Amino acid sequence: MPPDPRERLAAEQAALVRALVAAGPVPDGFDPGRVRATSAALARKRAREVARAWPALALGLGDRFEARLEAWAGGSAPPPGGALADGLAFARARARRGGLSADARVERALVEARWRLRHGRLVPRRGLTVRAAVGEVPHRLVVVAHIPVLGERRWSLPLTGRER
Repeated sequence: MPPDPRERLAAEQAALVRALVAAGPVPDGFDPGRVRATSAALARKRAREVARAWPALALGLGDRFEARLEAWAGGSAPPPGGALADGLAFARARARRGGLSADARVERALVEARWRLRHGRLVPRRGLTVRAAVGEVPHRLVVVAHIPVLGERRWSLPLTGRER
């Protein structure tokens, strides 16, 4: 019995999406050059969206941001949580290698005080959370507390030469 036309179409669409966002093989009937060009455009769009959601992270990496994000993503599709979740996963990966600027660490602390990643999605934190990070110029300690009912409180304390 031949496959259901809807199932066949769904499989063909899934193969095209894999080729566009997850470095999958180009399905039959599509121009490989055009699929690769569209894939590259989608990767640039992904980098712009993450940079917009994570400006300190993007600024800290400068001209290398797009290439580093693309290398980290390794041809995987963006997570369902959008650019904020994508950036958080990327920031965590960079932090494991010591590749976050001080301002990006502060940016990460602010996001993690309010959100947590769960299965690639951002989920609001429940209960008290406190995050701290040291920023760059001027040197400062940033403490963020997310307190149920009261909301989020932030403190930025200047550091003298001795505490750095």
